[in-house]
Amino acid sequence: MRRLENYVRKYGPEFGPILYHALQSQAAHAGVSARLRRKIDVLTGKAPAGDKTPRVEGILPLFPEEVPVPEPTEFVGIGA
Repeated sequence: MRRLENYVRKYGPEFGPILYHALQSQAAHAGVSARLRRKIDVLTGKAPAGDKTPRVEGILPLFPEEVPVPEPTEFVGIGA
């Protein structure tokens, strides 16, 4: 957690406390919203929302066994 003194040192005595409290309020609001969404999902019988990142099933190969090899192309210089 960031400290109020760091904000005062970085942004000055006038704006440091304002920015600190705004950030703390935003973080607290996000946490409360997420907790309330989970509670509402449980109470209404819906499946709780999972991560937004898709999960990959299994392990993807680093080097696939069959890799198509492109045919060599001849490069022609312009003005040569």
